[in-house]
Amino acid sequence: MTSNDAPTVEQVTAGIDWLTLTLPRDAGNLAHWHIMGIHHLNTIAAQGYELKPRTMLGYDGYSAGNCFIGERDDGVMMQFTGNHADGAFFRVYRDDAHISRIDLQVTVKFFTMPSNIARRAYQDADDKNRRLPAHRRRKLWIIMGSDGGDTFYLGSPSSDQRARIYNKEVQSEVIDFVRTWRYELVLRNDFATSISRTISGTASDHQSIVLSTVVSWLQYRGVDCSLFAQGEREILPIVRTLPTDIETKLKWLRTQVRPTIKLLIERGMEDEMVEALGLNTTQKEG
Repeated sequence: MTSNDAPTVEQVTAGIDWLTLTLPRDAGNLAHWHIMGIHHLNTIAAQGYELKPRTMLGYDGYSAGNCFIGERDDGVMMQFTGNHADGAFFRVYRDDAHISRIDLQVTVKFFTMPSNIARRAYQDADDKNRRLPAHRRRKLWIIMGSDGGDTFYLGSPSSDQRARIYNKEVQSEVIDFVRTWRYELVLRNDFATSISRTISGTASDHQSIVLSTVVSWLQYRGVDCSLFAQGEREILPIVRTLPTDIETKLKWLRTQVRPTIKLLIERGMEDEMVEALGLNTTQKEG
């Protein structure tokens, strides 16, 4: 791709997209940490997500907005996803916590949507791979969708380091992601713990750390990130894009329930409808 036909970047968003961390039962101030996490989960629930009991990996606790906090005999686990992970990191991170997984994401929005980002990344990584000894070559996969929803995976699914690049517009179908591609780096265990310690010391500008980490990791493996890595570009924080449980229910009422109610009213079945909804509280006189 030449500089003349390269797509132009409109916006870059970077941040933490997933965070799973645990503390053992004998960790100092465990109860305080647990309560602090529950308080943050309640804050998430107050945004319109349902707070409900949940069990995960043997931990019993509560979830809201696809986030979870629970405990079992050997300790406490917290898991936050999406924009909630970015918001929770500096509230719940501890140096002595084991970070079993952290996802770093860079979302790039273009003025004109390019269709070949994943395919070019695959070609770049494959070219780099061919120059390595056979035993050092990395696992590469690409899934190409007829709708343009391509996804490129770099690294083995069992590895503690793996990246994926995909068409976020097609994957999400959310208006906020129109003309966007997502670059994600999934780190586990020691790699996750190491980068988390680095991020914890950069609260004022952790988006830049996330961006530089994702870029350096991909470029070392041959993927060209010059489209969004060059220049003095403002890096925006992650914002909420997925609907809350309340918003989802309101959408269901508008798109599914309202047409049915309208049809019943048109057919003169108001009484049956009210009775079916359990709203007829008046008593008929005998």
